[in-house]
Amino acid sequence: MCCSAAGERAGEERAGECAASARLRLCVTNVQRFSLHDGGGIRSVAFTKGCPFCCPWCCNPENLSFEPEVCWHERLCLGCSVRADGRRDANGAPCDTPPERCPAAAKELLGQWRAVDELAAELLRDLPFYEESGGGVTVSGGECLAGAARQRAVIALLERCHAAGAATALETTLAVPLAVPLERLVAACDAFLVDFKVADRKRSLAVTGIDPAVRDANLARIIEAGGRVVARMPIIPGYTDDDACVLANAHRAASLGIRRADVLPFHQLGEGKYSSVGLDYEMSGVPPLAEADVGRIVSLVESAGLEVVVHGE
Repeated sequence: MCCSAAGERAGEERAGECAASARLRLCVTNVQRFSLHDGGGIRSVAFTKGCPFCCPWCCNPENLSFEPEVCWHERLCLGCSVRADGRRDANGAPCDTPPERCPAAAKELLGQWRAVDELAAELLRDLPFYEESGGGVTVSGGECLAGAARQRAVIALLERCHAAGAATALETTLAVPLAVPLERLVAACDAFLVDFKVADRKRSLAVTGIDPAVRDANLARIIEAGGRVVARMPIIPGYTDDDACVLANAHRAASLGIRRADVLPFHQLGEGKYSSVGLDYEMSGVPPLAEADVGRIVSLVESAGLEVVVHGE
């Protein structure tokens, strides 16, 4: 092939890649800037909307549905345009006013479809802060790897941020089939923050829908390919806080070659969000873990040979 023909073919390929890139998009509820968790340093976290799992303690119920949805904040409602028949939506909203016209911002649109290139540009605005602090960009959820189309968009987003010099991370259960080339995913992601929740497979499937065996198979391949993994261990009363579960998760992580675990004590920060999206919160009234319980769990995880960071970073 002559040089001109080769150059023409390369140009066509680049044009094709750009066209494909322009079609990639993600449904995102929020970009949280200047986060000090979720991967270390100062970070910007993009929260993708949609999750196929059903953890009773989920602190981001606004990210369970895969599509944009309207939430209603009762405390802000002025009752200015109540339906004559008294009908209410599933989330309690008493009117047909769209979010953009609500005078008190009692209605809010959760989720917006964002082009990958546009989202990357927003995330990279704080690149100097990432460089100074050892931070970067994290993609979270929901489950940010749920489905092939989302995986293609996420990996493209990571690649753009990585190419610009930002460190990248994913927060994921990793309990989903991977439809993107593993080597490409590992090359684009500097840290995988992977959930270790209910250790027993049968109970995990019943309680959350998460299959730990799928997660572990993906983990083994990622670690073999050189990926850096941090085990994330949410400690949930009645679900993941007993010694057997903690030790099983810690030993499983260590056996896979993971060296660090983030212990994440249960909190109630997401409780107020449930009613606004018309969902019931199963953990209502459950108290946070006592400091002594957190200390006990840290000791158990350390006994498996893992470095422990409480609350993550």
